[in-house]
Amino acid sequence: MTYKVKITVEKVCEPKDIIGKDFIRESGKPIPKCGFFSEGDQFIILETGAMPEEFICQHAFYAINKHVEVLRLGGRIEDWTGDDTIYGVCHDGIRPVIFKLERITE
Repeated sequence: MTYKVKITVEKVCEPKDIIGKDFIRESGKPIPKCGFFSEGDQFIILETGAMPEEFICQHAFYAINKHVEVLRLGGRIEDWTGDDTIYGVCHDGIRPVIFKLERITE
């Protein structure tokens, strides 16, 4: 049996959250927080596991996909955040996005 998984954007970090200051490129331009997602955005992964079209960043999806698959295929991570919930993060080390992943069991 496979399940749908709801992805909610919990936190869109900026460099100050990670390194305590703005990150300025050599060109003098600061690196802003991720522009692909906003806190509260939600996406549904269907039983097929395919990335939703509206989920615009493939790098973020690949980063959280292992957790999506655990929930989608009925698995869980022992003593983590509950049987139906996992938190994942994209790999951008200077401005990561934190996602809440929830198995839909309806």
